[in-house]
Amino acid sequence: MSNKKRTLLISSFLLLPIMLVWFQITTTYLGSKWGYIIGLVGYWCYCLFTAWLMSGSVWNYFKSAWNGQSENKYAKWIFLAAFIPVIPTLFISVLYPIQKLTLATASLAIFTSVVNGPIEEFYWRGLYLLEYKDNKWIGFYLSTLLFGLWHFAVWFAKGVHYNGGVLPLVGGAYFLGLLWAWVTRSTGNFRAAAFAHMFLNLLALTGLFVENGF
Repeated sequence: MSNKKRTLLISSFLLLPIMLVWFQITTTYLGSKWGYIIGLVGYWCYCLFTAWLMSGSVWNYFKSAWNGQSENKYAKWIFLAAFIPVIPTLFISVLYPIQKLTLATASLAIFTSVVNGPIEEFYWRGLYLLEYKDNKWIGFYLSTLLFGLWHFAVWFAKGVHYNGGVLPLVGGAYFLGLLWAWVTRSTGNFRAAAFAHMFLNLLALTGLFVENGF
């Protein structure tokens, strides 16, 4: 196993307990709103630091995950499949009291979604595509499982309530991860997953932020 592969696996396994503790600390001392946001910032930094360690500061390493191509003749249609979950999420989001949405909350949701989607997809789909393209057990199944499990960290964030409970959060993340991992491996890049993740986050986080008074 190469150093890059080993670094990615170790990082992913350590991410789970580290983020669980991190979100407890941030939401305890900074409150639910800013503790949650700073918790995400720490998560983004962790993911990007791992990518930096793996790349050796070589920009082409990042570009290959974004610009990669697949020989799959259905790649363009598979690209669109990444956006399927956005449709039901759009209808579910109307159940939230959107009339309470303020400009500040909307801006926070937009910022968080635009940053979180690409970083998460780069880490969980892009890096695993680069390093474990020929190993579906690690590159597809294990990475998706770990992606779902890391959401326990945000579930246990103090003062943050998730409508529907832990199963839709963690289980939903797992099944979304399966879809986006399949799309990424089928198209040869994580572009579709990144954009779909942004749109989905925008809808979901807007509802979450409104519900929790962010």
